[in-house]
Amino acid sequence: MLPNQTQVLIDHLDSSLQGQASPEMEKQISNDPEAAQEWQYIRLAVDTVQDAGLYAQVGAVKSEWQKQPSGASKPSGAVVRSLYKNVLRAAACLVIVSGIASLTKYFSTSSEGVYDKYYSSYSLNTSRGAGAADAQEQAYTSKNWAGVLAAFDATKEKSNKTYFLSGMADLELKKYDDAIAKFQHIIAANALSGGDYFQDEAEFYLAMSWLGRGDANEALPLLEKIKANSSHLYHGVVLKMSSLDLRIIQFKSGK
Repeated sequence: MLPNQTQVLIDHLDSSLQGQASPEMEKQISNDPEAAQEWQYIRLAVDTVQDAGLYAQVGAVKSEWQKQPSGASKPSGAVVRSLYKNVLRAAACLVIVSGIASLTKYFSTSSEGVYDKYYSSYSLNTSRGAGAADAQEQAYTSKNWAGVLAAFDATKEKSNKTYFLSGMADLELKKYDDAIAKFQHIIAANALSGGDYFQDEAEFYLAMSWLGRGDANEALPLLEKIKANSSHLYHGVVLKMSSLDLRIIQFKSGK
């Protein structure tokens, strides 16, 4: 990477935020692992700036500078940019150079921590099944996770619902690998049949299982897919997730 690559990438970020991204720079970022890593760090820094409220602090400094007497020496017009761009650049550079504001947030954020922060138990919706609750449903409603798994093992004709409730029991017991296998089974079954029975639930809780297991690289594509689909049952839940938290665990995972 060139010595001034960081500055070039910050310029590219400025342009991207205004809808003027350079295709050439996007290609360079895609093809140059070192540039891609630096780009990811800059984006992380900007998110940290937003989270820490440093825009306001740097903006205040900018306001004080603007109050200088008119006779004071100021940069030429070619150097002066809009207030927003100057604040963005100054704040991003501040975090990149010092790193102080982001250290606590960075080191305290993990895939497992994001899981603990955003995980919520699944409430069984009786409209999902017909007739009276069976043994597995009764065990699930009673939070008898071992009973849910026993009922699953005893069921001869397993459905997406039985797989899902069993996967949720595994997840409640922190048996992430077992939960992952069952949620993946549902998604694969739907892909073969063209159905969507428990599809949204399986996708969301599969992502959560990966987070709980500490595999952010597996979880993030699923979360992005859900976030991009406004009709997904868990779209609103994923929208509430901190983009900074997700970017940090992505950065830590080295993706």
